[in-house]
Amino acid sequence: MQPLIFVVDDHNASAEALAEVLVDAGYRVRSFDRPHPVMAALHDEPVSVVITDLRMDGMDGIELVRECRRAEPKLPVILVTAHASIARAVEATQAGAFGFLTKPLNLPALLAEVRNAVALHTLSSAAVDDRIVGRSVTLLHALARADRAAASDLPVLVTGESGTGKELVARRIHRQSTRAKMPFVAVNCGAIPDSLVEAELFGAAKGAFTGADRDRIGLIETAHGGTLFLDEIGELTPAAQVRLLRFLQEGQIRRLGETRDRNVDVRVVAATHRDLRATGFRQDLYYRLAVIPVELPALRARGEDVLLIFGGALRTACARMGRAVPRLTGPAIAALQAWTWPGNVRELVNLAERVAVLSAGEVVEAADLPPEMLATQHAPDLVALPEGDFDLTGWLEGLEESALRRALTRHDGVKAAAAVSLGLERTALRYKLKKYGIEE
Repeated sequence: MQPLIFVVDDHNASAEALAEVLVDAGYRVRSFDRPHPVMAALHDEPVSVVITDLRMDGMDGIELVRECRRAEPKLPVILVTAHASIARAVEATQAGAFGFLTKPLNLPALLAEVRNAVALHTLSSAAVDDRIVGRSVTLLHALARADRAAASDLPVLVTGESGTGKELVARRIHRQSTRAKMPFVAVNCGAIPDSLVEAELFGAAKGAFTGADRDRIGLIETAHGGTLFLDEIGELTPAAQVRLLRFLQEGQIRRLGETRDRNVDVRVVAATHRDLRATGFRQDLYYRLAVIPVELPALRARGEDVLLIFGGALRTACARMGRAVPRLTGPAIAALQAWTWPGNVRELVNLAERVAVLSAGEVVEAADLPPEMLATQHAPDLVALPEGDFDLTGWLEGLEESALRRALTRHDGVKAAAAVSLGLERTALRYKLKKYGIEE
């Protein structure tokens, strides 16, 4: 069935025009000229997205976002307005809005935002226990690939920086596969001593080595029928790599000290934060593992996911402590967005838990954040001048182009949000993008 979208706007002509665009794009649409009936209608049938105007009589769009999120926590709500400001965009984000677009609407940008929102809602509905939080295009593309991989038994190689959630993706693949009721065995290859790695993975017969006082079942056999997750696969010893390659080729293992092979049915998902092709890792094993590659984006490339994840982690931590959730000030939000997050999601969640414990009062100030984040936030944005004579116009245009690209990256390609962050009118941003050949 086609996804259902609610359009809320007290200006009938605007609502009808938007509804027509969405119907032409393949969606079902239900329009409302007042916000209050929306809440009752949410229970009539499943809704994928709500698109609402910001300024309306009785209840403004941000209030409607809050009400929708209370009734349906995973329902994406997109706000549109002709009166954009950074302050309102921040308020909308804090309320839980999925997107914030300015009028006149750029229809390709709007439809892209709707597609992303529908994809997020579909993913959230399909896996209610999924702990992977985010709605950026880069993340959704990676999760969509992982979901497609779940339908097969082919090996998967998940790559990404430390803290990006590689094990969560592996567990997601297992949950959505036909092996979901069978074991999921996670192995950190870097945590096993080199002298024991083969015995741990493949098992060992009694007397196979000093201290082997009984038969030992290896981790691969333990995962029989299910999924074996090999984290930090690049840390495997060369000898273990050879034996793993043989297992992937033949589906058989041999315990240390035995002479007979054992058939084992296991789906392998491996993960690494390194480029295995640039190391001494066996190429033939790499290609066996990377039949379906899934690359997870770094948090700094996921735009507004930073605030989304931080807000969720802060709410969870505060609920655990029995305290009210504090509100973030504008400078605190700016500092979170400006930080590069070298530890990715793990670092962000740890910070949210620290803030829940150490911050006092109803507001989280910038001073409640780590000093290194504030140093980055308040450091003067100086650019070194070229030595000697140089083309000033060309140099300034280079800086402008760099700023435009950075704004688009931070806001996940949403031009309206990028324009607001740069203090530009929508038409001015469009002109500059075209000037530098960035888009359009």
